[in-house]
Amino acid sequence: MMRDNDILFFNLHRRYLNASPQFGGFLGIFTLAAFLNENGYRAQSYAGQLTEGLRLIDEACQNHNIKMIGLYCDYENVTEVIFLSSYIKETYQIPVIVGGPQSTSLKKDFYIKSQCDAVVRYEGEITVLDLANYYIESLGVIDDIKGISYFKDNDVITHEEQDLIENLDALPFINDECYLVPKQDYTELSIMTGRGCPFHCSFCHEGHHTRKVRFRSVENVIEEIKTYIETHEYIKNLHILFTDDTFTLIPERVKKLCEGLEQLQKIKPFRWFCEGHVHTLFMNPEMINYIAKAGAQRIQLGIEAGTQEVLDAYKKGSTLEEIKTVVKHCYDSGIEEVYSNIILAGAHFTRDVYIKNIVFAKELLKIAPGVMEIGVVSYWPLPETTITNHPEDYGLNILDYDFVTSSGDFPQIETNDIDRWELIEMMKSMEYELSEYMKELLIKGFVKTELINSWLSRKHTKYIGRWIYALNQLPHILNFYSMVFSGECNFIDTISQDILHIHPMRTVQLSKYLKNDSGNKSLFGYKLNDLEVDILIYSLGKLSVEELILKLREKYDDITLINTENIENVLRKLSSQYLLVYSKY
Repeated sequence: MMRDNDILFFNLHRRYLNASPQFGGFLGIFTLAAFLNENGYRAQSYAGQLTEGLRLIDEACQNHNIKMIGLYCDYENVTEVIFLSSYIKETYQIPVIVGGPQSTSLKKDFYIKSQCDAVVRYEGEITVLDLANYYIESLGVIDDIKGISYFKDNDVITHEEQDLIENLDALPFINDECYLVPKQDYTELSIMTGRGCPFHCSFCHEGHHTRKVRFRSVENVIEEIKTYIETHEYIKNLHILFTDDTFTLIPERVKKLCEGLEQLQKIKPFRWFCEGHVHTLFMNPEMINYIAKAGAQRIQLGIEAGTQEVLDAYKKGSTLEEIKTVVKHCYDSGIEEVYSNIILAGAHFTRDVYIKNIVFAKELLKIAPGVMEIGVVSYWPLPETTITNHPEDYGLNILDYDFVTSSGDFPQIETNDIDRWELIEMMKSMEYELSEYMKELLIKGFVKTELINSWLSRKHTKYIGRWIYALNQLPHILNFYSMVFSGECNFIDTISQDILHIHPMRTVQLSKYLKNDSGNKSLFGYKLNDLEVDILIYSLGKLSVEELILKLREKYDDITLINTENIENVLRKLSSQYLLVYSKY
């Protein structure tokens, strides 16, 4: 049941392509609610779909004495925020404030259409508290509030920036009271361990706006996780998301934090995710060992490009060799998932760069088969980044600064030689090539058996990875491992009994997958001779190898062909193609 609140915060997006907005790892408005609650106000937050959010706004404003509403604004939901803000102002006549990453780029037209009272720029806690004091308690004057912009006398007035919160340990933990609607997934906990970023990547909004890097103490981070575990002790399959870009900035801090996570694992096992900076991991590879040992499931690396020229233009501070070394180390250390994007139509993009991106991406997939995952995205002209401010310096033309044609799914960039339609085909083609290459690595046995078994054993996972998707496109390999993992069957080399007494079982339906082209038969590209076809026909587990040989001798005149040694060789060959597994009975 909804309670009375002084202020509510909303992060609302449209239901796009029949998919509800996802907010895994999102913290901002919930941190604001926790901060205001600690400072004497009653505040809650909601992140979700536009229509449901509007219903909640109406219910709250009509029945629960709401005094102020805050709206989160990013590059995707500007139009939604304009609608919501103007609706709230016209319907309920209460103050509306707007914040989020888009706040520093909002123009005069936004202020006029939205009718919002103030826009919060950069770090929001102190500014929002000042605004709550002003609008709700009538304390202070608007002219003295730092970190805001507002519309006055037909102009946008912008105040000096707010002071940073130096001691992040002073911020309260987000708790269940911060949620206007009870949290939907208590198995996921998002944690911010620091703010700011020292890396000024030319495409990155955070890199453009960052000032001083600040960290919470390791003790404070561990205490938040411990509190959550104790408060939700019934939760199973807990997954922790560390959301900050600078998680791997300081090696000693990573070591200490990972030691703390290891101790927490003894209280309640959990999996976790973090982001890593390639160069810092390359210079301090021991951090990868700490992360793996502490139970990390997934690490995201900022790779972005497969050519040094583009990496340099992005100011990534890393090299191609460093990337390969770090990916290999992550793989060797046992981290199960390493994720990164390759950006198309970014800095100095050409058809030659595109080909090199594919080549490099495939090299990374082979370095870490079954572990490395690569997404393909087009460049997003995020506001006020170096590339967005000066696209001509990078050989780019921005078609849509305002993202009115895209929700991250449609290019807003062209080059002088490559239009958005060719770029779309490039994106699809690269996705296809990488997917096919992953299948090839699976077929050729590059992916470790224990890794595949770990995928098949997952009953709960936060990430259904591209490798699992590729495996599902190869039914013979999927069934090959699934039949063994079920305990019903075995690989041929793991059976200790006499080969004559094991029972071969084929992994797929012949009627569904066997191709017969003018008498030439094949399964999944493997050409079958007549003997192999007959063995597969009989391989349902009903016959032992000894009984199978007797059946084959009834058909083949050449008895020397049907002997134990030769049949065993054929069985092994079919097994190597993922077409046979073996039962003891």
